[in-house]
Amino acid sequence: MTLNGIYSLGTKALMNAQVGISVTGENIANADAPGYSRKTVTYATSDSFRFRSLYMGNGADVQEIARHYNYYVEKQYLASNSETSYWGQQASSLSSVEELFNEKKDYGISSALDQFFTSMGALSQDASSDAYRTELTEYATTLSDQLRSLNDSLTAAREAADSELSDQIDTANQLMATLAEYNKSIVGNSTNTDLQDAMDLAVRQLSSLLDVNVIHQENGQYTVLTQSGQTLVDGTHAYKLAFEGPQSSKQLTAGSNYDGQVYFEGTGSNELTIDFVSSGPTDGSAGAATFRVSLDGGKTWLTDENGNELTYTAGDYDNRVSIEGVSVWFGSATDPNAAATNDASVGDEFNVVPKSGLYWYKTTSDKVNISPNANSFASDDGRLGSGSIAGLFQVRDQSITAYKEEMDALAKELIWQVNYQHSQGAGTEHYANVQAGNKVNDASIPLGDTQLTFADRLTAGGISLALYDKTTGDPLGTTAVDFSSIVPPGLSSFDPSQHSLNDVAAAINATFPGQINASVTDGRISLKAADGVQFEFAGDTTGILAATGMNTFFSGNGISDVQVDARVLANTGRINASVVDGTGLVASGDNTNALAMTDLAEKDVTVDSIHSSASQTLSEHLHSLVSKVGTDMDTASRSYTYSSSMAKQLDSMQQEVSGVNLDEEYANLTRYQQSYQAAAQLIQTANEMFDVVLSLKS
Repeated sequence: MTLNGIYSLGTKALMNAQVGISVTGENIANADAPGYSRKTVTYATSDSFRFRSLYMGNGADVQEIARHYNYYVEKQYLASNSETSYWGQQASSLSSVEELFNEKKDYGISSALDQFFTSMGALSQDASSDAYRTELTEYATTLSDQLRSLNDSLTAAREAADSELSDQIDTANQLMATLAEYNKSIVGNSTNTDLQDAMDLAVRQLSSLLDVNVIHQENGQYTVLTQSGQTLVDGTHAYKLAFEGPQSSKQLTAGSNYDGQVYFEGTGSNELTIDFVSSGPTDGSAGAATFRVSLDGGKTWLTDENGNELTYTAGDYDNRVSIEGVSVWFGSATDPNAAATNDASVGDEFNVVPKSGLYWYKTTSDKVNISPNANSFASDDGRLGSGSIAGLFQVRDQSITAYKEEMDALAKELIWQVNYQHSQGAGTEHYANVQAGNKVNDASIPLGDTQLTFADRLTAGGISLALYDKTTGDPLGTTAVDFSSIVPPGLSSFDPSQHSLNDVAAAINATFPGQINASVTDGRISLKAADGVQFEFAGDTTGILAATGMNTFFSGNGISDVQVDARVLANTGRINASVVDGTGLVASGDNTNALAMTDLAEKDVTVDSIHSSASQTLSEHLHSLVSKVGTDMDTASRSYTYSSSMAKQLDSMQQEVSGVNLDEEYANLTRYQQSYQAAAQLIQTANEMFDVVLSLKS
């Protein structure tokens, strides 16, 4: 080998050692950098050359700077990371919600409910006590205040979840755009290990938000999809995710000429799939079209308690129907208050999403709802199944909203039970006039078909009024309201499927001519006694008083507006501890109705909500819900602990391959340093030989 060959070998060895030292130094410098993968230098023997009859070595060349990464393990880690984020998000969000239900000694809704009934019991022991009456209103006010406060707090928690969902979806879109940019840069630059690190780190960050599936292309690009198949990143194109408010859509059957649209009011945790099973107009008329409803995208349909499929009549706004807490009606395509021109056809389908949701845009105008749906499986319906975004949706819809709905159902039952019993009694002072607190949407239709919150509680029966001489207080008689003069004729008692609020007013006027004047204004019924006359309600088996809000203890229709009736607050004498006896008198100190209201604490009642239906006491219902909140939190925490340990194990497996071991790097550094020194010595030796050769020539 010539001296030039020795110089060449030394130079190659020197350069190779420099590359090794540089790569090792980079490993050491990035040992704690998130997403960094260990690099090593791969060398290959250079082609030998022939010198006379001998083949001489030509040193070694740097073949590649290899990046150590296990994509099989990473695929498993991404799935586990999404699952961990899903449960971690739930545990984090539920921890603050759980605090709202924590019952402290002498404080909390459970305590307030017990104190309310205890105070009612005290009044039943001395119905004439002003102090007990005042105390009852104070405890009732505390109870109603705490119910409304809990509702406000849950509403705030839901709004916070919406805000965080919006932020996380924006972050996901940014990560998707970043990956698209990386894909653009990686083409023709597939050996750029720093870019590969950045791409894998971005995918990990995205997997914390969404359940992702990554396909590695031959050109180095990543195609990223959700586990359900929606493409998030394809080459240099990033798709768009959008967080949008409540909305509806329609899909008409072939040949349908229906030109209307579905409209809705209210929010709910369930999506409604509406499928028409008979054709006709959608105005609520006798021949109107009917439809069925599914909560799982059409896999199953709502049924009654006997398992029969429920059908609903398609109506306009005045004939809207309540489905899973959402009011639904039909109008024209542009006006919710105008009727559609053409009839709906069998098979016409509408989807109502009464909540903000996540939509994946195929194009700028074609979108798909991919919000998690608790009533079906993500793999079956193309929805998100894991990641913190899915976890937030779960907390918002199946926890916070469910708790709100169940607490609202509990508050409704409390209002109804107390008001129904209270309306059977009488206070210490008689009425000169009274107006209902609740209004109907249409005073001319049967009360059972109105939008009164408690319209479904109305029953056929009778309602009686007792009249009194205003000056002397003497009873003038107790009479049941006679509906005989109301069309349809022949019905002497009230029928909620036949009689409207206007009919109730007309029947009262016909029963008490010249003594009580009943009128309906703006959907509310009012009763006014003639001069010199007062009246009292002497029993109501129909529920009209409790449903319309007359002679009641609470006002409001649910948890958001429950409070003690203003008439009771203004005059505790209006607390109906007594009843009108058989002679029409309200005996002083009578506690009959107070005892009946006290007994409500031990009465088993059915609290129906979208998520549960059980028969137990009000207090037991409340305890069950508090227990459910705790169980949900415990489930999320335990699931997070398990999935987190799995993710950590997989990450450790990945780190065994891609992580930097400083001891190993120090050893490599020493080895490359020695190689560098040896190469330098080789060059020095060649240089000395060259000097000797030159001296010989001279």
